[in-house]
Amino acid sequence: MSGIREALRSSEQLINIEASNITRSQIPGSKSVRGTLQGIDTLNFGNGRTAAGPGTSLAATTTDFSQGGLVRTGFTTDMAINGRGFFILFDAKGEFYYTRNGSFHFDNTGTLVNSDGLNVASFDPITGALEKTTMEINPVVSQLGQQILDQLKTGGTQTAAQIATALGEPLANVTPELASLRVSEYVTDKVVGPDVLFTHNLGYPGDQVDFDRQGFLINETRGLRKGNQIALAIFPNLQGLSNSRFGGVVYKGTDAAAPGGIPGVGAPGDLKLGLGDLESQALEESNAETPSSMSLLGLLQRNFTSTTAAMKTFLNAWDDLISVFR
Repeated sequence: MSGIREALRSSEQLINIEASNITRSQIPGSKSVRGTLQGIDTLNFGNGRTAAGPGTSLAATTTDFSQGGLVRTGFTTDMAINGRGFFILFDAKGEFYYTRNGSFHFDNTGTLVNSDGLNVASFDPITGALEKTTMEINPVVSQLGQQILDQLKTGGTQTAAQIATALGEPLANVTPELASLRVSEYVTDKVVGPDVLFTHNLGYPGDQVDFDRQGFLINETRGLRKGNQIALAIFPNLQGLSNSRFGGVVYKGTDAAAPGGIPGVGAPGDLKLGLGDLESQALEESNAETPSSMSLLGLLQRNFTSTTAAMKTFLNAWDDLISVFR
């Protein structure tokens, strides 16, 4: 009986996984998830209660991070990564997130954001720094030449003990900040001082903008002037990424994904990091195959029905046995 109950629970979990795959198949950049079952000999029900198997349980879930197809949309703020990498997003508190969904837009402040209102991170075209648009901060660089993205702490300073290179070597104290990308800000000069402010405004509402394959924001109305450059992140272990509070297409970095949860960061087409190029006016389709998920979902539902029937048969036989001794 306990084994049947565990089989039902496992089947329900797999059904939920495949149903989620079907639901997310229409979301750009979403990745399919596969559940793996394992056989168990002893069933644990908590509070020290166990029962002899056999049974099954959900052993693990694996996300397929292979690239989906690219489809043209015609929207200038849509972007797809052709190859490896993730777009870097951040919220007002400086929390970092990562996604393959390049469906972005400029909000009413002229800032490039995703559908959740998260800012899209970018490099300054002059300094190459990952910063807020109004302040220059030197990038953190490892001895391998990789830029390291660190967690923001509002009003605080990261210490050498909190930041290390890809080789585990401590770095000097830094306070990195990200650059939100504004269509109205194109930097041509800067005021020198402890707080470097970008003062020149060469973009205006209604200007025609686009992105090139290296992720540069191009103002076509103002003579193809380049603005900030989209930043991408890469993790050594993609299975270590965790789902964020924004759903299954926006991820959080973890220690399992990269040491300290800190990815390698670079520009599109960075050969050292192996980052892909950007395709402008395009989106990456989900790699979830709806026909395959529908077929598997039907099989799981039949298995669930069969297991339920087996449980009913067991319960009926148990009731008959109890009636004999009444």
